[in-house]
Amino acid sequence: GIVTDSITGVPMPRAIVTAEPISRLPGLRPVEVRTDDTGYFRMCTLRGDLDTKLQAHFGTSSGRSIEVYVPAGTAVLQDLILLMSSEGTLEGLVLDYLTGDPVTGALVSVAGTSSSSLTDNMGRFLLDDLPPGRHLVTTDHIAFEERTDSVTIFSQETVDIEVSLATEALEVEGLVVTARTRFGRTSLAGDAKRADFISREEIEAMLPRVRATEDLLRNMNVPGFRIRRVEEQDPITGVRVPVLCIEVSRRGGGEGCVMASVALNDVLIPFPEQFLIDLDPNIIDRIEILSPIDAAFQFGTAAGNGVVAIYTR
Repeated sequence: GIVTDSITGVPMPRAIVTAEPISRLPGLRPVEVRTDDTGYFRMCTLRGDLDTKLQAHFGTSSGRSIEVYVPAGTAVLQDLILLMSSEGTLEGLVLDYLTGDPVTGALVSVAGTSSSSLTDNMGRFLLDDLPPGRHLVTTDHIAFEERTDSVTIFSQETVDIEVSLATEALEVEGLVVTARTRFGRTSLAGDAKRADFISREEIEAMLPRVRATEDLLRNMNVPGFRIRRVEEQDPITGVRVPVLCIEVSRRGGGEGCVMASVALNDVLIPFPEQFLIDLDPNIIDRIEILSPIDAAFQFGTAAGNGVVAIYTR
């Protein structure tokens, strides 16, 4: 089967899967294997006469255990899930654009989810059950024009925003993110310790021991993120040349490359496989990995395999 994150659906490479026989017989030991780079696992030595309890583990996280029965001489396909991503919280303040007063009774909802909340008499709202990712947030009140904004929330993060409503279709500023809090830390600029983000400070710390941009990327421990060198035929010369294969999310097996897009300063780069090999890591300011969902929001369907977003100094 395949081990995936329960919220994002991203396959989990190098996760541990244990199979424990359900029996009081003495001397029975659990079988343990690791998933491959695509999240796939296989066990070939299970007891054919006993029920077995399967469970996936990754670091300190564990998934729900599942009981399976595999008769001798047969095979069973059983996927497992891990709770690697936790839900995030969106809270904030809705104000009258002209007066600056709190707006009571405004409906704040998130597209694609069942989450919604009415603002209280102080204009505040709270949505505490949102999956990680980029969301479209709609704010509506009978006395104001409806507005929709985009906001990104990461796992175990609380995002505090400020939204202004106008009584008619005016040129109103976008919502303001007033604070982001993750694991007890608050930052107005976001969290530089995210696994899917490398800041300039982290890059400078690694530069003495890296030689290429791909070395920086290999230090990003993002679930489902895979980087390797492959050979491809040059469309002009016909010569096979080394290129980088970067995959943000693999949902199936196979040796083919589901190449992610690469954006330099928010512009998608043609032929990113060779571009990354030639890019000097010394000029990079920061790198962010966007999942296929987040990438599609920002760059459209052309970035459906995810994006490696690189920004230069």
